[in-house]
Order: sequence, then C-alpha cells, then structure tokens
Amino acid sequence: MSAVEPEGEVRKGGGAPLRVSPPRITILTPWLDRAPSIAATVESVAEQAHPDLEHIVIDGGSTDALGGLLARHPQLRRIYDTGGMASALNHGLQAATGEICAILNAGDTLVPGALARVAAEIDPARGRHVVMGRSRFIDEDGRFSGVEHPSRFESHRRVLEVWKGYTIPEPAVFWAREAWPASGPLDDAVTPASIGYQLSCDLSRAYRFTVVDEVLAAQRFDPEFTLQRANRPERLDERVRISRRYWGSRWRPAYWRLALSLARYRFDRTGRARRWLRQARERRGRRRALAAVAPSVGASVIAPDVCVAVVVYPLLKDAAKWLIRTAVQLWTQSRRDPPESAQYLAHSDVWNDGWAGPRLIVTRTRSGDGRVVRVLGWTDLTYMTKPFVLTAWVDGEQVGQRRIDRSGNFALEFAVWIPADDARREHTVEVQASAWFVPPHRLFGERDVRALSWRVGDVRLE
Repeated sequence: MSAVEPEGEVRKGGGAPLRVSPPRITILTPWLDRAPSIAATVESVAEQAHPDLEHIVIDGGSTDALGGLLARHPQLRRIYDTGGMASALNHGLQAATGEICAILNAGDTLVPGALARVAAEIDPARGRHVVMGRSRFIDEDGRFSGVEHPSRFESHRRVLEVWKGYTIPEPAVFWAREAWPASGPLDDAVTPASIGYQLSCDLSRAYRFTVVDEVLAAQRFDPEFTLQRANRPERLDERVRISRRYWGSRWRPAYWRLALSLARYRFDRTGRARRWLRQARERRGRRRALAAVAPSVGASVIAPDVCVAVVVYPLLKDAAKWLIRTAVQLWTQSRRDPPESAQYLAHSDVWNDGWAGPRLIVTRTRSGDGRVVRVLGWTDLTYMTKPFVLTAWVDGEQVGQRRIDRSGNFALEFAVWIPADDARREHTVEVQASAWFVPPHRLFGERDVRALSWRVGDVRLE
C-alpha cells in the first residue's frame, strides 16, 4: 500500500494548514517464529473502522501463514525482516507512512474505538506527541483475565527506575510519527522482551506522556511465560543496563539520584531485615541469646517498620488478648451468680445441648478388659474462676485426675484396675469438675442459670 497524502486541508489567513480529515495511523506488528496467532490482532485493528489506516506486519520467519487476511483487509501490508525484533521494528518504522504509530504484538488486540480516541488526543501542535491509555490482560482465547496492567506514567525518571516496577502498558502507547527520529533506532542487542522498555525510555526522554484514563488495548497473558520468566533477575538486569544509558553525566545530580535509588533497591532493606529477624529467632530457639542480639539490632536500625510489623505488633496483639481475657475473668469473678444456679450443682446427667455440670455420672458397658477410662470433651476456661481439673471415678473408686490449662478440645485417659473375678459388664463412671460457671446471657440466651463445666464428647470404658 502506498502512502496516502492528507486530504481536506485548508489554510486560514495564509497560516499553517488546519487538518479536517483524520490522521493516518500505522500499526506495526512484529511476527517472529513461534509467535502467537496473529488473526485476532489483525481483526481488532480492522474493526477500528478508522478511515486512514495502515497495518504493517513485519514477518520474521513465522511458520504460520496470513492466509486470507491480506485479501480481506486492504489496509494490511506485509514486509520481511529476519534480523530479530529490533531490526524488524526499525524496518517497519522506516516503511510506516502514518502520522501516528504504535506497536501491537501478535496476540495483543485493540479495543473498539481505541484509534478514534487516540486520533483525537495526539496533537503535536499542542505538545501532545505521546498518548498512553490503559491495558488489560487477556488469556489465549481472548477472554479478560480479571487483571489489568498497572498503567501509570509519572516522569522520565520513574521510567528509568524500572526496579520499582515497569508501569508502561506497551500495547496502549501511541506516538506522533515525528517523535521517532528524535528517539532513534532500536538496539539490535536488546532482547525482544526489553524492546518495549527501550522505546519507553526513548520516548519519555523527549516527551511527556499524555495519559488517557481509558482501556485502549488488551495484552495477551501467557501464564507459563509471564509467571516463570517475566520477573527473572536477568531480565531486570538487562533493563537496568538499558536504563543506565539515559542517566547522563556522573556530574549531574540526576545521575546520583538514580544510582542511590538502585542501591536502595539492591540493598533490599525490608527483605534483609526480615532475614535478620528470622536468623535471630532461630538463634534464640537454639539458646544462643547473645548471638541473636546483632541481627535483631541490625534489623531495628535499617527497618524499624519491619520490626514493628514482625515483632512488636504480634506482642501487642497477644497483650491485648491477655488483657481482654483477664478483664472477662475479673468480671466473671466479681459478679454474683443467680441463687437458682445452686440447685443445678447436683445435676449429674448430660444436658440436651451436650453440656455437663460439675458432676457427671454415667453407666458404661465394659469393652475388653476395662483397663482405661477415656473422657473426650470441650471447655472454655474464659469464665472459670479457678483451675479446671477433672477427676474420674469408677464404681466409687478414684482412678485419677487431670488438669486442663487451655480452652478447646481435650482427650483424657485414666488407668483402671478391675479385679479379675469381677464379672460385671456395666460400671458406673463419674467425672467431677473442680470449676463451673453460669453462662453469660449474651452467648447462651436469656436466663440460662445452669452450672456448667464442660461439653461432653464421649466417656468410654475400654
């Protein structure tokens, strides 16, 4: 397709021409071997219905074929370049005839109406050379993955601070054709994964991005590639090397601001402090308290916020729990139990809701030799006013007692001696609790004045 000369230009008062027709837009798609399918990309560009559109596919040796796409879409052109990603894009930009350019990788797509919005926003006469929108991630079937690129532009310096995160959504960046000569050709030595970053550095050095708060593109999200390779250290190292090209002279303050920012990142203040705190905890666990002092002090010096989060906050949380528990216990001890509760102290059966009072008496059939009494249950010590101890009796003989020191489930065993000549199969098992409480009404309902000790799971004689 040959270049189309702008039409419909008029002059006012002999001055510069005023454009009344839409600008010509060129979309560049590098298509290297083993690239994702290009059909969705081509269709999304064609569906923009922009009146003056050029879509150049730079074929770098892909084994897939364009098929009928060239015949169906007259705005589509194909050129060949097997020199790699940078060479392909440089070749495509040289062949581009549009006033506005953008790079859309194979598999990525434009959302409907994106080019109309871009054409309205880019205006070099007003200093709008680069426009950046938002970009969403899609899966290989074109469905929105629910994740959006963290699209944000602050400044050229922030673009260079790539170790803080790369926030330029490459498929949603469009620039005026005249910005390309100012940026210069892309470097063949840069890997395909970092070509877009180099372009962002070039464009942001010369122009400030105009940000459009609108989704303009969708970026194909390859889980295997993105999660396993996107954040590899070698990729960040390459982008840091690219960033250094734009730091300028060592005699400029900007150079040292960037160098200090990178040094802080590599020092890894929070990560280092967490490692030191972990080391100190391990040494204390091995009873090496003196050896734990140095990493603890070092962590508190370089990252007091981490120490607060990892050490101080858990201690405060535990202290708060203790204060609340103590306050509840003091309140429980200070209040008077209803006088009606005394009549329930002699209740020896299990209540319908599974709770038992301070005295439980059950009859159990002996299984086996009857050597063990097993008592399973649950209790809440919050409302107990004294230590909670369970004592077990079998046929009137005490077989042992156990103290329970924390709320929750418990499983107790008591050894039993039954004479060999005892032919009885059924035996009386009694469990006595040392403490009891009257349930707070807010938890158990109105006017529950029972004397309760524990919730019975099972009592077995085995």
